[in-house]
Amino acid sequence: MRGQAASFTLLAERRRPEILAYLVRMLGNRDDAEDACQEAFLRAHAAFGRLTPDANARAWLYRIATNTALNLARGRARRTARLVATDPDTLAGAPAEDRADLRAVGRAVTGLPPRQRAALMLRCFQGLDYAEIAASVGGSTDTARANVYQAVRKLRAALGRERP
Repeated sequence: MRGQAASFTLLAERRRPEILAYLVRMLGNRDDAEDACQEAFLRAHAAFGRLTPDANARAWLYRIATNTALNLARGRARRTARLVATDPDTLAGAPAEDRADLRAVGRAVTGLPPRQRAALMLRCFQGLDYAEIAASVGGSTDTARANVYQAVRKLRAALGRERP
């Protein structure tokens, strides 16, 4: 058991910065990302004994982080909807044009299906290949590639631009 604990500690120390960066991009808020990162590593620690020696530990961690982020985002979306409904000036500090652009991008990204959003973030911001994305979000490499493609296509359409 001591060797297993040491292995997990090394894995966590090596991968925590990139997992946190992914969660910041996924959630758009450093405090939420820190919470999600802590929760993801707690879940990973609890499940580490079931990880097979030949498994892709990096993709496994991303899968746990993705699921944790999606759970947190669902709860946050409900809270945000209530906040915006009661306080329409939540972005009051930004210039009007920037507020409109930020809202449009936020709606477009939030409107993506969870797997497409996660696949896009993992590919564009974390640099994972399609096999790692497939292991992180589930499915095949072809599905991962299709999720990224569809996410970009939907963002372009939602924003009314040729290039997002």
